Amino acid sequence: MILKHMQSNKGQTLTELTLIFPLVLFLAYGAIEVGSVISTYLALTQASLKAVNLASRGTDANLALDAIIAGAAPTISDSNPGQWKIIYTKIVQTSGVPCSPGGACDYEIAAQIVKGTFAQSSQVGDDVGNPVSIPEIDKVTAGQTFHVIEIFYDYTPNIITFVGNMMPKTFYDRTIFTNTKGAS
Repeated sequence: MILKHMQSNKGQTLTELTLIFPLVLFLAYGAIEVGSVISTYLALTQASLKAVNLASRGTDANLALDAIIAGAAPTISDSNPGQWKIIYTKIVQTSGVPCSPGGACDYEIAAQIVKGTFAQSSQVGDDVGNPVSIPEIDKVTAGQTFHVIEIFYDYTPNIITFVGNMMPKTFYDRTIFTNTKGAS
């Protein structure tokens, strides 16, 4: 009788394990995917902060971009250029256009460098000499130079899960630093 009761419990345990295991596995893969998303986003944010900090302090923009590409590997690397794009934009006050009586000045793109081949366009503006589209730029005082880094990244889930497929596929991060009094 005791032996029969033990065999019955083993069957019940096996059945419960069979029903619960896929749920536990799904939750574990979901947690791994969320961790991967957070890690990727933090890597991109840190990369944009470091690059724009370097560029605003006078480091050649190409060297700054190369340094953060190396530092953000393997998320951003030369082996996956179709998955990301980094855009450096230098913004200066439009020459020959006086500021308005309220102090608002027009700003334009002075230089732009693009690395990576992901099909996204700058949200600041394209092409040297064009005006910029940054909210509240018209409230900025005269004589400032802005350094902008934009990073686009095409996120692909590492593990195909419901959680990974619910995440946004394109990450975007923008960081802006400024130099005052016309310093570049």
